Amino acid sequence: MKRLLIIFFTVAVLTGCTNLDEELNDTVNSEVARETTDTGSLLTAAYQAMRIFDTQDNIFSLQEHTSDELAGPTRGGDWDDAGVWRNLHTHSWASSNPRIQSAYNGLLSGVFRSTQVLEFDPTPAQAAQARFLRAFFSFHLVDNFGLVLGREPGEDLTQPPSITLNRPEGINFVISELEEVINDLPTGGDAAVATQNAAHFLLAKAYLNRAVYMATDPSTNAASAGPFSFDTGDMNKVIEHTDAIIASGEYDLETMYFDNFSPTNTEDSSENIFVSKNDRGNNPANTQSRWHMTLHYNNQPDGWNGFVTLAEIYDLYEDGDMRRGFTPDYFEGNTGMNAGYLLGQQFAADGTPLEDRNGNPLAFTKDFSLTASNEVNGIRVIKYPPDFTNLGSPGNDYVHFRYADALLMKAEAILRGGTATNGDTPESLVNSIRTLRGASDLGAVTLDEILDERARELYWEGWRRNDQIRFSTYLNAYFEKPASSETYLLFPIPPAALSTNPNLTQNPGY
Repeated sequence: MKRLLIIFFTVAVLTGCTNLDEELNDTVNSEVARETTDTGSLLTAAYQAMRIFDTQDNIFSLQEHTSDELAGPTRGGDWDDAGVWRNLHTHSWASSNPRIQSAYNGLLSGVFRSTQVLEFDPTPAQAAQARFLRAFFSFHLVDNFGLVLGREPGEDLTQPPSITLNRPEGINFVISELEEVINDLPTGGDAAVATQNAAHFLLAKAYLNRAVYMATDPSTNAASAGPFSFDTGDMNKVIEHTDAIIASGEYDLETMYFDNFSPTNTEDSSENIFVSKNDRGNNPANTQSRWHMTLHYNNQPDGWNGFVTLAEIYDLYEDGDMRRGFTPDYFEGNTGMNAGYLLGQQFAADGTPLEDRNGNPLAFTKDFSLTASNEVNGIRVIKYPPDFTNLGSPGNDYVHFRYADALLMKAEAILRGGTATNGDTPESLVNSIRTLRGASDLGAVTLDEILDERARELYWEGWRRNDQIRFSTYLNAYFEKPASSETYLLFPIPPAALSTNPNLTQNPGY
């Protein structure tokens, strides 16, 4: 795998409005470029490529809108958007869907930026972080599109990449990259920097899902719906890497659940392993979309009156479970809502009942329709508490990896045949989370219960599609979604990519 130089960018982006050959041959050679380029700035740009996850209309829409956790109902003339959200929910998308195109391009841009760092004499620490980020973006490419693109060293960057790794090759590349660089990463510190614990987490995630990617038709790269055969060795690797995170002593389950996502979450949280950094008021990413995309126009703060969760997800919780609803202290005087799920009458900061635009009570309901909802239909979700000091430029760091997820991965790996360690059981691991969230202990924990607990704990964090595929529930029928075919286990390669790269083959069924 070391032979791969993974780089992708469209020729249009590389050339812009200049003559690329003239620039390369007459103005700048590779040695001059290496001497004059700030490698640290390139690494910063690679980290900033993760901002594609913060917004509502990019990779997040593929991860969540296609699952049973989130839907985008059309409300009169609002939010129809030519059916793009509805098509994601019902698994009826086409290769021209703009959400799919933007996610594909964004992930490949991240791979390009990460690899670019390696071309300009990075320090060993910079190189390790760049390769981690490349593995991070490559993991999501394998998971969503079933491929990783690569080049032989020295290839002409103006030509399409010559190497296409399929799903099994792609996940093995991700694993090998992480295993090669992990010891060169920082041992701890800033959650916005790729550390050894971040690599342990991504390795655990890769090994946990490896059976899914190995279940691939070698002639077509077609995905299988499962059920999957989880290798005991892979499950023991999940346990090994989650144990390394636990043994580091850097993390604890957070007593205040929503501190993991607060405007000062990296300072507040004891759980966050890897985040995208957002400095309040200083050109942050689009994390404000996390509340704007769901809140009504008359909520405080206001919103775009868009996305909702399904009643089946809301009903998974017991009364008193903090994750379903909790009001942080800093909400007082700023809003009358709670963090978590919003259902029923909504209030202003002074306690006044709010109304919709027609003067009716602003009372959110469980029921909604994908095609014919009104203003109040659907349960709203506030996973990231608003930054009331700077709503348009918030400080909430976007969370990619979290300690509670590591514990749930270990519990699942034990249930799938891995060897339990350190006295941990699926029950003890799951209940350690539930106790702090205000939920009662579970008795015998089954795989079905693990999937439900992952929904309760990790809702709207971008893992639901991945989880449902691994548990073979992704293609099932649920709220206004019919049972779907194995085609929809992968997203299509966008037409523009196929037209510019003859080495690509469209995923089966598209």
